[in-house]
Amino acid sequence: MIPVLSHAQTWDTFKIDSAVSVKLPKGFTKTDTDKKYSLVARTSFGTILFFKTPDIPLVTPDIEKDRHLKSFYDGYIKSVKSSSSDALITGEEDKLIGELKVKDFTLQIDTGGGILFRDFRILHANSATYIFEFLYQNIHKEYAIPERDKFFNSIEVNENLSRSDQYTSQALNPEKPDNTKYLIWGIIVVLLAVGLTIFLILRKKGQRRNS
Repeated sequence: MIPVLSHAQTWDTFKIDSAVSVKLPKGFTKTDTDKKYSLVARTSFGTILFFKTPDIPLVTPDIEKDRHLKSFYDGYIKSVKSSSSDALITGEEDKLIGELKVKDFTLQIDTGGGILFRDFRILHANSATYIFEFLYQNIHKEYAIPERDKFFNSIEVNENLSRSDQYTSQALNPEKPDNTKYLIWGIIVVLLAVGLTIFLILRKKGQRRNS
């Protein structure tokens, strides 16, 4: 019965912008404010979160070469890890979507009510950072992983995008004090807290419906 419920969901392609699209189960919610996107969707055994944050002058680190992009992704992971004293990062992996480089990793947290897995895919392109997340509890792992794979495998980028579209421009990043560029990691920590709060609220609602 459980696998049947998972397959019964209908997923549709959602165009985030001219550069990126993804498939989501029907009934997702979207927030669009000042070029910032957030999406929340429920699957049978997990929760999908998506955030898009545009590059910010004087804050976004310079990304002019592949090594800078790698450093940006590594910095993101460090910020995620520092968000919780008991956070465990696993499964770091560099991947490609078309010609674009992305970073996958998993954040494992003990919420007090069980182990929570947050699987991430980070993409910087088109003057923005795209953060894809799939959250699920350890008790649902067997059935949540196929849903996670379906979600991540559905991410597509415009075929006209190239590696150079992952770099920031000098116009965006004039000379700036060293301390300002680290503000971006503070934004990331806020998004992590928001994501966890959304997951816990949705989990409580699900428990009430099932009780």
